[in-house]
Amino acid sequence: MKNIILYIALLITVSNYSQTKSYYKKDDKEKLEAINDYFETIVKDNNKEVFIAQEKLNSNLTLEIFEQNFIQSIDLNGNIAAENHLFNEKDWKKFKRQNQDLPIQGEKIWDTNKYWGKNDFRYSKTIFESMNTRRGFESIMERYKKYDICIFSFSEPMYYQNKKYLVFTNLKLCISGGNTFVVVMKKMKGKWIRTHEAFNPNMTY
Repeated sequence: MKNIILYIALLITVSNYSQTKSYYKKDDKEKLEAINDYFETIVKDNNKEVFIAQEKLNSNLTLEIFEQNFIQSIDLNGNIAAENHLFNEKDWKKFKRQNQDLPIQGEKIWDTNKYWGKNDFRYSKTIFESMNTRRGFESIMERYKKYDICIFSFSEPMYYQNKKYLVFTNLKLCISGGNTFVVVMKKMKGKWIRTHEAFNPNMTY
């Protein structure tokens, strides 16, 4: 009888583990889908060489930008309007508690020990380079002898408001300058769609 009870308990444990493992795999898949669905809206040519920072941006950057509550909504037709309801203190505190990285040291926003893999993006000509070096962007331009390239950086997508949204930072850095903002995605009819963007008007990255 004891053996039967132990066997049943083992089956339940294995089943729960498998469900949990499958659950996290589903979350990871959705996060990559959101990044790719967004990226395909800003880089139209699938055969174009695209430079991406191999290090993921520190998630605290996303939290800091989002906390500023400088948010605009974007509808399916591209119309932009001010948004005053997406951010609220209760959801943000939960968001922060679940997603903090180690504090950003100086300007090392790429210093996370988290990396994008070569199979994470659907583009066929994706080039990954490290931004967490002494000369960063400059050394990449010199290596490829190209001075008109731009490098995209992304943070890990994070769920917000009970998985209603996925949120991540996009940093595009070119020789002429850069821009940093938070992208908010919502799944509609099987595809992740950008619904909002958030900014920190004082950010210099």
